[in-house]
Amino acid sequence: MSPTTDGGGGIRAVSRAWQVLRAFTPERMSLTLSDLVRETGLPRTTVLRLVETLAGEGLVESGADGRVRVGTSLIAFAAFADTAWTVPPASLARMRALAAETGETVSLYVREGTRRVVVGQAPSPSTLRHVVEPGDVLTMSAGSAAYVLLSLEPPEARGRLIERIVTESGGDAEAIRAGTQTAVERGWCVTHGEREPGNSGLAVPVPFPAGAAPARPPVLAVGGPTVRFTEDKIPGFVHAVRRCAEDIARTGLPPALY
Repeated sequence: MSPTTDGGGGIRAVSRAWQVLRAFTPERMSLTLSDLVRETGLPRTTVLRLVETLAGEGLVESGADGRVRVGTSLIAFAAFADTAWTVPPASLARMRALAAETGETVSLYVREGTRRVVVGQAPSPSTLRHVVEPGDVLTMSAGSAAYVLLSLEPPEARGRLIERIVTESGGDAEAIRAGTQTAVERGWCVTHGEREPGNSGLAVPVPFPAGAAPARPPVLAVGGPTVRFTEDKIPGFVHAVRRCAEDIARTGLPPALY
């Protein structure tokens, strides 16, 4: 392996710089060098060089107190990301209407490599509810949304992708294949307690005419306590989520998906 590349052929320095940036959170916007070493698992000298490089680009700032803080260059990135990934108002309003209709949290997912990312969300009106936020990264090794996303992949590529998911994230390859096949055959999928005990999810693809699908096809899902996902409710959930997905295909997706 080249000293400048990672195992996947990418630039290792970029991946390491991203590790440093990901150590910061809304609750931890100021970290010591020791904090960054602990959070990233990288050598202290490597972290020091990365911090110096990132500071030169304004992505972080090193204070006189020795602490490292997020930098002003992130302001422009945040504004750009907000524009690129915001769900159009009409689509978000439709998702909120679905949350009110079903009583469950509504989420819009896309696949990012071997993971899935929440790109839009409307919370359940119930106090006991499934909680995810836009930007959350979840596994592709379990759950209805993961299986529906996999069902949208070309059959010849699906097997290789499942192997990568199991290698990188774990999981049972046979169970993933079975869940994906169910999604292929039904056009939707429901799971109970796979990603989190006591939590269920039901997902459908967002349909688009041939040739009009976005680069990364999304899926729409509802999630909530398993006690509310009873067999008698599932057909109604499928109908409601499908109608919402059809409406969202018309009202639009975040611009970055096109």
